[in-house]
Amino acid sequence: MLASSPHQITQLLRAWQSGDGGARESLLNLVYHQVRAIAANSLRGAPGATLTPTEIAHEALLRILGADADWQDRRHFFHVIAQATRQILVDAARRRYTDKRGGGIERVDIDDAADQIANTEADAQLLRVDAALAELGRTDARRARTVELVYFGGFSRAEIAATLAVSEGTVDRDLRLARAWLKLAIEA
Repeated sequence: MLASSPHQITQLLRAWQSGDGGARESLLNLVYHQVRAIAANSLRGAPGATLTPTEIAHEALLRILGADADWQDRRHFFHVIAQATRQILVDAARRRYTDKRGGGIERVDIDDAADQIANTEADAQLLRVDAALAELGRTDARRARTVELVYFGGFSRAEIAATLAVSEGTVDRDLRLARAWLKLAIEA
């Protein structure tokens, strides 16, 4: 996932923070395909999502470009992208779920009803996962970040280990424990 030169992206982030507008454009050109791949990966875990990877990538980049962040390095940048992607999917699911629960009455063809019910259930599931992940983050931030990097960022075990400064074995343990915790939290 983090295929670009780590030093090149980090240098562009620092130049951008120093006010170099050209560095910002170069950074966008360099990372766009990776951000879109993150968005596409995150859609695999969000059935019923109506957004495309391109729409998610554009929205994520717009959100972070407008933020006044203290970019540490390339890993930090892509972690923030993963967080933005998660929030975009959750916001969209929340809007759809609210609309389908009486926010707006619309006539539905009987053939489309089954798809809409499935999408409503998928939105509700994504909202439960988000709430459970937020709760996990309050009690164990590293495990919550690990789950977020896997499912919303598409990071490999090695990339997560490097990002969180832990061993791959720790990543494996964190994922096992976090998945078990989330399963119990969602089913409760």
